[in-house]
Amino acid sequence: MTAQAARHHAEGRLAEAVTAYTDALRLDRRNPALLSGFGLVLRDLGQIDGAATCFEAAFALDPGCVDAADSLGTLRAGQGRFAEAEACHRAALVHCADRAPFWNNLANALSRQGRAAAALAAWRRAVLLDPALPEALSNLGGGLCDAERLDEAERTHRRALRLMPDEPQANNNFGHALQARLRHAEAARWFRRALALDPGYAAALCNLGLAVQRLGDGTLAERLYGRALRATPDLPLARFNRGLLRLERGDLAEGWAGYGWRFASGQAGGTRPPRLPAWRGEDLAGKRLLVWGEQGVGDTILFSSLCGEAIARARSVVIETDRRLVPLFARSFPAALVRPHGPGAAAVPDCDLHTPIGSLARVFRRDLSAFPGPAGGWLVPDPARVALWRERVATLGPGLRVGIGWRSALVTESRRAAYSRLDQWGALFAVPGVVFVTLQHGACEAERVAAEDLFGVAIHRWDDLDLTDDFDGTAALMANLDLVIAPATAVGELAAALGVPVWRFGGRDWTQLGTAVRPWFPAQRLFQPQGGEDTPGVLRRMAGQLDSRLI
Repeated sequence: MTAQAARHHAEGRLAEAVTAYTDALRLDRRNPALLSGFGLVLRDLGQIDGAATCFEAAFALDPGCVDAADSLGTLRAGQGRFAEAEACHRAALVHCADRAPFWNNLANALSRQGRAAAALAAWRRAVLLDPALPEALSNLGGGLCDAERLDEAERTHRRALRLMPDEPQANNNFGHALQARLRHAEAARWFRRALALDPGYAAALCNLGLAVQRLGDGTLAERLYGRALRATPDLPLARFNRGLLRLERGDLAEGWAGYGWRFASGQAGGTRPPRLPAWRGEDLAGKRLLVWGEQGVGDTILFSSLCGEAIARARSVVIETDRRLVPLFARSFPAALVRPHGPGAAAVPDCDLHTPIGSLARVFRRDLSAFPGPAGGWLVPDPARVALWRERVATLGPGLRVGIGWRSALVTESRRAAYSRLDQWGALFAVPGVVFVTLQHGACEAERVAAEDLFGVAIHRWDDLDLTDDFDGTAALMANLDLVIAPATAVGELAAALGVPVWRFGGRDWTQLGTAVRPWFPAQRLFQPQGGEDTPGVLRRMAGQLDSRLI
């Protein structure tokens, strides 16, 4: 009976398999092999709860029935219950540590919990046990790509492709690795190959959409995202990418709707939605609203421009943010309770509704007319510290006081083109009558010293100001500068939010919302590449503008 039921399953005759397993289980209800096999049939029928019950019972009856534990883990992962999935896969491995697929499945569960190093180790173990296991190779390549080990990732994906050249996922994953290196035209060829093998492959349609968008064809990208969503209506990355594309075009209402998928798509970190109903824009009269920071500090600063409007509408507002921003935000939004985010803060049930800070925009910035006109900043530095820094900056002597930042503290391959090296700033450092002050955070002292030696210029800094952790002190210093020059980093966002003039260099991005400026900071000046101009060329053009300002 067991063999007959398994045969029906293998042949795709699921109804007959259910009948055979049901008859067999009437005679032997505590048979682990029958329970496990029946679970597989129920899984394929989409009866997830019934399948899970069968797998749990099989493994409880016989801990040696490791396939049942592993299958249960895969089910739990599909439900988003990744910690439970990990426990199931580990239970299977206790009894059978040499099964490469089990290690691959464990790695998948670890990866979805954000435990990248442990996931990489488990994928490597899977590949070591079975060097020809293509899905483990492909997953390992994806993990290496996420870890910015791009050469290794590309080699690993090529190995996977040699094993399964006609597998759509392998072709898509290799294209994704090339896309991480900004090789969009090459990536597009592999996405198209994946689609030739499986025309309805939604992830490949989405990835191809991003590739052609980066190559400048937004119209085709829109169509590809639409095709991806027709194939898989709730594909988070397709919804997010299409949302950003629409924001780039200035379609704010539709764009913010897509931007709302940033967490589900994995494009925004730091998410820990509180156990509160989400605010969707309804009337806040009499309500207590929790606004929580998300993504990087720069994003939080940008979206904090909307906090005042939320405060004006709600009975009370609590703002949870990076601890480094707490003093600055508390001073700037005195009507709100500002506290650092973290497990302790999230457990305090003192609000009725919650919203991530970036979602304020879908309520308060539904079109460009909702942005305020040119004005100063909204963040308020500490007056006492501003006075202290006024005295310290005055000792630097006469001249235009210019704060500089040149890169993010985290430079990935995909973000590298947005930043500069300090040794490319020669034209700016040659402008007479300028006093340069570093605002660059992170490990950058060697770069600063090397640039001073190379260009014979002083780039001032103070040992007692921690530019990485002391945002309140940095804000007080910035308030005494005449200008800040920086790429797309928290340095420029903080300066602009304080009302300090900022020259921002780098390419266009979605925060321009289809305009030639950044509506969040109307007075901010953008220096973007023109006609194939490289970063040193942009910096030279900025130097010309700075020089003419001083004449």
